[in-house]
Amino acid sequence: MIPSILFFAAGIGLLWTGTDAVLRRIPKIAAWLRVSPLVVTVLLVAVMTSLPELSVSIFASLRGQPSAAMGNIVGSNFVTLTFVAGLCALWRPIVVGPSIRERESSWMILSAALLLILSMDGTLSRTDGLVLIAAYIPYFRCTVEEARRQRLAVPAGRVPRPALDLLVFAAGVGMVVFGAHWIVEHGTVLARQMGMNDLLIGVTFYAFGTSLPELAIALGAVLRRQADVTLGEIYASNIFTGLVVAGLLCLVRPLPVDPLVSSRDLPLLILGGVLLQMFVTTHGRFIRSEAVVMIALFALFLSAQFTGFSLALP
Repeated sequence: MIPSILFFAAGIGLLWTGTDAVLRRIPKIAAWLRVSPLVVTVLLVAVMTSLPELSVSIFASLRGQPSAAMGNIVGSNFVTLTFVAGLCALWRPIVVGPSIRERESSWMILSAALLLILSMDGTLSRTDGLVLIAAYIPYFRCTVEEARRQRLAVPAGRVPRPALDLLVFAAGVGMVVFGAHWIVEHGTVLARQMGMNDLLIGVTFYAFGTSLPELAIALGAVLRRQADVTLGEIYASNIFTGLVVAGLLCLVRPLPVDPLVSSRDLPLLILGGVLLQMFVTTHGRFIRSEAVVMIALFALFLSAQFTGFSLALP
């Protein structure tokens, strides 16, 4: 058991370090592209912080654990939307810009709703995967168009080093993949010894580990008073994970969907998205009392995983 604990911890360390290496290079790449921090956050940072979810879910699926793979996607999104967002607002209330209030929040709810609709027949097929990925394209196009409207001047004195930046970026991606493999390999051993089933492993064990990059970036943005980056990263990561990561996972191998995912977990995720949208659109701020509500919803979700509570009618 001790070796599994050490390898699991090392896997999380690789995830964190690799993602950090990737993210440190993204601002430099963004400077070449001459785009705003919010656009970079939505278009690049959120995609990169979803790499752990993608890697862990694919490895879990290939190992014959589809419930853990799906549980990781839904669980990670829920952890990010409720716990991470709530923790950030508890630390410091967040002023929310119009783009976050109007575009990102709506797209997050729509992405979760689409995933729920496609899951209701008990299977996510390869066709469903294509539908999910196709649904991301309009969001991507909107973001690219905004980037084109916000072209910025290149800072004076900046010397581009594309070769070094790309090398570190690639190394970081490799660390994320290897870290994800160790988490799946040794986390499963530990979870089995604790009597956990595949779905519970995915929505708790894996979801927390793969949400660490989002937590680090969101809290860092709060400390730097970069409000749009905080919620922009949370929303965009949820959208990418719910559409692209889930879609790619279906293309690798069609996923059977546990009834609890469609009857409990995804409805709770949509509820969390609606609540957060109501909070940020009411007065343009996400305040501490609202953060407590989101964390309470997270606690409800977590307790439901251990009690087997379902929202489905008997």
